[in-house]
Amino acid sequence: MDGIRCGRAWESSVAGLLVALLCVAAGGCRRSTQTDDASVVTISVWHPWGGTMGDPWERIVKAFEAAHPGIRVKPVFTQNDLSANQKFYTAVAASRPPEVVFVDGPQVAPWAEWGALEPLTDRINQAGIAADDYYGPCWRQNHYGTDVWALTFCADPNFAFVWNRALFREVGLDPDRPPRTMDELDEYAAKLTKTDDQGRLTRIGFIPWGVYGSANSMFTWGWAFGGQFYDDVNRRITCTDPKIVRALEWMTSYADRYDVTKIASLQAGFGTAEQNPFYTGRLAMTCLLIAGIADIERFAPELDYGVAPQPMPDGGEKDSSWVGGWCIALPRGARHQDEGFEFIRWLCHDPGGTQTVGRETGLFPGMRHSPYFDEVRNRKYYSTFLRILEACKHQRPVMPVQAFYMRQMQRAVDSAIYKQKTAKQALEDAEKATQAELDLVLRGGE
Repeated sequence: MDGIRCGRAWESSVAGLLVALLCVAAGGCRRSTQTDDASVVTISVWHPWGGTMGDPWERIVKAFEAAHPGIRVKPVFTQNDLSANQKFYTAVAASRPPEVVFVDGPQVAPWAEWGALEPLTDRINQAGIAADDYYGPCWRQNHYGTDVWALTFCADPNFAFVWNRALFREVGLDPDRPPRTMDELDEYAAKLTKTDDQGRLTRIGFIPWGVYGSANSMFTWGWAFGGQFYDDVNRRITCTDPKIVRALEWMTSYADRYDVTKIASLQAGFGTAEQNPFYTGRLAMTCLLIAGIADIERFAPELDYGVAPQPMPDGGEKDSSWVGGWCIALPRGARHQDEGFEFIRWLCHDPGGTQTVGRETGLFPGMRHSPYFDEVRNRKYYSTFLRILEACKHQRPVMPVQAFYMRQMQRAVDSAIYKQKTAKQALEDAEKATQAELDLVLRGGE
């Protein structure tokens, strides 16, 4: 189907028709992106950087403009999530997209399949950009079909394992020795968990499904146990891999041991910022994004914590992790594609650009040769994250129903920990539903 298939074909068709009709009524949708100086081109960039990242993002844009006096950037903060971004789809359908758009890694394949992105393959080849310039998962998450559709802006090594050293001392554990195996993790979690006189949890050692949501947790532990979620050659969903089933069974063991309703009650009191449960001592061990280092420095600078690779299950994958992070693409029909691609190239491949991104955000570039890595290789905490990134083997499955798969993983985890289904049943249902959705999209939404 030519154009955009937004999950179901009719959704984007209706949206595109509505926008097109509005454009006709308004006398046309094409906006001018030229400034008063005809030699300067202005490009519109839709980005997700608000809050504490807003100021660093502005400095990055200014650094680009200083290096490119012929290009001016108009940043537009735009919400983005894995489930839908109808504003973007309708902008493309109406032939009024921005020149550049940030796209989360799992969105690249769906947006490419739906016809919302311009392929970058020829431009990448002409710029001398090669696959080996990037960490493997950072390159693979942007390669779909026969083309490359985006470049990685930041690489999130998901995840580092962190522990509260003070709480380790409190219960007689060595604060310099994190758990290295799942058996040790289970043992430490039991020692660190506390209840009050009425049996209510006041502190928990670890929550396996609390790794930035149930779906991310399932991918994290499924790979750690040695499982594979997708056969990209045959385009088959494989979440019933016995090793993934074993991972979910291990996750549900915590729901049984500590009572999932009591854990949920404890979690209901968890806060954010200064009230993050890891900062306040209500959660003794957890997993951390690289951005979490800056958050701890901001909200809990006195926190005594350690950082290490994830514990290894018996027969599982050592130092297991996967790469997430934002990528940048050219929307289909973007007006100033040469200037837009130069913005992408500078942020994602240029030594000075990637170094600027790293310094301003504290995030790792996807480009492995960025000079930023020389700056952080021996820096506390960052060095461990870099070790994890360099060992990363995985990215979430590159296929056009990634968001749907994520929702199915969330449902599988939730139904298993609340004993609505066995782990195997939950994953069988997720595999069946996701395969049906994938087959539908690959047939063109018929």
